[in-house]
Amino acid sequence: MRYRNAAWGRLGSAGCLALLAIFLATPVWAQSKPVMVYGVIHEYTLARLMQKFERDTGTKADFIRLSAGEVATRVLAERQAPKGDVIFGISRAIQESMKTQGLLEAYKSSRRAEVPSRYVDPDGYWTGSALTVQGIAVNTERWKKEFGNAPMPKTWEDLLDPKYKDLIVAPSPLSSGTGFTFIVGQFFRLGEEKGWEYLKALDRNVRFYTPSGIAPTRMVAAGEFLIAITFAHDALKAISAGYPIALIHPAGVSWDIGSVSLIKNGPNPAGGKKFIDWVLGRDPIQLIVDLNFEGSLRSDVSLPLGATPLEKIDLVDYKLDWAAQNRQRALKQWGELFKK
Repeated sequence: MRYRNAAWGRLGSAGCLALLAIFLATPVWAQSKPVMVYGVIHEYTLARLMQKFERDTGTKADFIRLSAGEVATRVLAERQAPKGDVIFGISRAIQESMKTQGLLEAYKSSRRAEVPSRYVDPDGYWTGSALTVQGIAVNTERWKKEFGNAPMPKTWEDLLDPKYKDLIVAPSPLSSGTGFTFIVGQFFRLGEEKGWEYLKALDRNVRFYTPSGIAPTRMVAAGEFLIAITFAHDALKAISAGYPIALIHPAGVSWDIGSVSLIKNGPNPAGGKKFIDWVLGRDPIQLIVDLNFEGSLRSDVSLPLGATPLEKIDLVDYKLDWAAQNRQRALKQWGELFKK
């Protein structure tokens, strides 16, 4: 009997030690759970960013690259059981729309003070990370073959010339933040009524609307189209890679900021907050500028290579509240008029 009790005692001790080991290991597992980031910037940049985050913080992060509209759709579809923790690089208007739908969690990062207040949601639902300016990208080799020494388009109205019929590619606002920024930019430039008139006239020359904002520049870089409506950073990235592209900033150009936010009830909120704190810092933002050619909202980060200084670009007065409040109405109307 004594032997039996001793054996059970030894077994009980071993069991307790095993349970203790499992208990102590649980917090480590929870802390090492990867952060899931839904990003809209280039895949390569996102991959480098996640690698740097893990090196700097010891926490792993995974990402899924989607267009802005796809991010909004995915987060809405997953609202009962969110799979993502952070939304990164998406425009303010879409962030505001998701905020009103109750899809975001307020988080006021300690880094907010390092971003100009006009680019920060006062309620803490999103914080600006980068500035993006739009423009016209032209394939210079095709231009020389088809139009010789004729001047390239310099204004938005120049794109209405019948000689450009089927030569223009543009992003669809139904799925692309780039596309939405462009159409509301025309409303802010001309007024909504005349803006729709302009878009109808431009549609006669647009051969194809792409699902993503990156695609038009890629198609122009490949020579599939002559002209693209795009964000400058996509064109600058292609130019840096040696593609024959000229980037033009017409007067009254639209713009927006990329921003970062926390998904409500995400699986790893602590990791999500850590990522937001980290990504708003100088070194991560400089990496994004260097790789993705976006402008920085931080004064201690240099301009992208080849970028035009903001003071030399005529920007529209972007009305965030109007863009957010009228987004669904504008998209519905655009889809009825132009979806190809």
